[in-house]
Amino acid sequence: MLACPPSLTQPIIATMRLLPLLTFLVLCVSSIAAEPVKPLRALMITGGCCHDYTNQKRILSEGLSARLPVEWTIVHDVQLVDGKDLAASRDHVSTAYAKDDWAAGYDVVLHNECYGAIKDEALIQRIAKPHKEGGVPAVFLHCSMHSYRTAPNADLWREIVGTKSMYHEPGAILTVKPADAQHPVMRGFPAEFVTTEKDELYIVEKFWDTAHVLGQSYSEKLKVENPVIWVNENGKYRSFATTLGHPNSTMERPEYLDLVARGLLWACGKLDAEGKPLPGYEAPKR
Repeated sequence: MLACPPSLTQPIIATMRLLPLLTFLVLCVSSIAAEPVKPLRALMITGGCCHDYTNQKRILSEGLSARLPVEWTIVHDVQLVDGKDLAASRDHVSTAYAKDDWAAGYDVVLHNECYGAIKDEALIQRIAKPHKEGGVPAVFLHCSMHSYRTAPNADLWREIVGTKSMYHEPGAILTVKPADAQHPVMRGFPAEFVTTEKDELYIVEKFWDTAHVLGQSYSEKLKVENPVIWVNENGKYRSFATTLGHPNSTMERPEYLDLVARGLLWACGKLDAEGKPLPGYEAPKR
């Protein structure tokens, strides 16, 4: 019988000894790869003046949940006294901001609130801190851009939003066109988006250098294109914002919900360059 030279048998023996270790490593890698992505933990803060927040919180939570894996905590204060909701006012302070660490444990905060008469500087600092210092991503919708606008330190809020706006034009049918159709958030957005009901064109007076315009609508009063969709990034945090969404009919549109879903994913760093969710962050299977 022929015997294998020692020089040949030694590598074979060494490889056989390594097989259990290699098998173990492959199983570990496979287990890690197969581990499901946890849903994004999202805090929605809504309420205040002038909008149908009862239905909008449903439209947004259900519409976005159909488009990405997300678990919602929704804060919508209601204070009924003699049939009147005292919390549906410009100067109500949301209970969401009761604690200094109000955003702890959340991956993103969606602001859809209308508290334009609040002037409490300490409150504005508390609201801004988790975003500015903690880096918590944010989504700002419609009247959130006008919230806290009369506070002496309102720029703390505006810096996160990326813009300053103090008023809107009278309600009108708005035609929105992309300003940067190649941006990931705008992939899939139509060449023209026309509201079916009167929406409000918020006039942007100042645009922070960290913000980038994605969509715009023409101002008949000022005779200029006015930003209505943008993103903001300063290195520590990201935010997505759109002033569209006064009527429920705008928010209910698939194009609107698709846009906000991409904006939310982008703010969280879960959207690729082609506007597609990263693996694990696609629309849940029904």
